[in-house]
Amino acid sequence: MKLLRLAACFVVGLTCATPVLAQEAAPNGTARVEASSPDGTPGAVEQFGGQLPRPGQPMPTDIILPRGSDVESGGFFKLVASDFRHFFSADTGRVMAYTSVSAIAAAPWDREGINNGFNIPTTVFQSGNVMGSVAFQIGLGAAGYGLGAATGHGKLAMVGRDVVRAQIVSQVIAQGVKFTVRRQRPDGSNRQSFPSGHSASAFATATVLQRHYGWKAGIPAYAFGSYVALARMSWNKHHATDVVMGAGLGIASARTVTMTVGGSKFNMGVQPQVGGAAINFTKTYK
Repeated sequence: MKLLRLAACFVVGLTCATPVLAQEAAPNGTARVEASSPDGTPGAVEQFGGQLPRPGQPMPTDIILPRGSDVESGGFFKLVASDFRHFFSADTGRVMAYTSVSAIAAAPWDREGINNGFNIPTTVFQSGNVMGSVAFQIGLGAAGYGLGAATGHGKLAMVGRDVVRAQIVSQVIAQGVKFTVRRQRPDGSNRQSFPSGHSASAFATATVLQRHYGWKAGIPAYAFGSYVALARMSWNKHHATDVVMGAGLGIASARTVTMTVGGSKFNMGVQPQVGGAAINFTKTYK
C-alpha cells in the first residue's frame, strides 16, 4: 500500500506535465537558415558569410549561422521582461487548469499528512531539499550557459540561459503568491507554504529540458521534480497541494520562456546583383 501511494504521488507529478506536449525542438544555439537565390552569385555568398556556393554549384538548403550572446548584448534582461508579459496567456491558463485538477485530487493528502502515509526516513529525501532549491537550479543553468559559451556549444548555452529565465519567472511569481496567500506550513514554522518554491524550481528546469531535448531528457527530469516534491512533504514543509501547484507554476513559467522553441519565421531580402537583383527567402528557427 505504501508503494502504491508513492507511485501515485509520482503520477500526480507527471500529470502536471500533461500539457507539456512532446516537440522536436530546433537547435537554439544557432540561427538555422534556409536560403534561396536565383544564381548563388558572389554577392549572395558574401551576404551569408561565404557559406553559399559559387555560381554553377548547387544551392544548399540548410545553413547554420552563429548567434551572438543575448547575455553579453544585454538582450537577456529584455527577454526576462518579455517573459513576465507573456506569462499571462491562454497557454498558462491551460497549464494551471490541469494543475488545479491535480491539486484537487491531491487535497485528501493535505489532511492525512505525508509522514503518516509513507513513514519513509527523511534522510532519503535530504538531497532533494538542496538540489531543488532555486539557488542550486540557477547555478545549474548558469553553469550550463558558461560551459556552452566557453566551448562554443550554442545549444547548451541557450538551454542554460532558458533555465535561468524560467527560474526567475517562476520564483518571482511563487514568492508573490506565498506572501499573498500566507498559508501556514505543516510544521508551523511560517506562513509561506503555498505554493512550493522548490517544486516550481525543479519542474521549471525539467520543462526547459523537455522542450529543448524531448522526452528522453524530460522523463528523468520530471522524475527528479517529483522526488523534490516528495522531499518537501517528507520534511513536513509543504502540503500535497502546495507541491502540485508549485509544479504547475514551474511548468507554466518554463513554457513561457521556451515558447519560441521549434518556432520559425520567414524573412525576405533583396540582394543587388550585376544587371538586376535577387530576392532571398530566409527561414529562421528561433
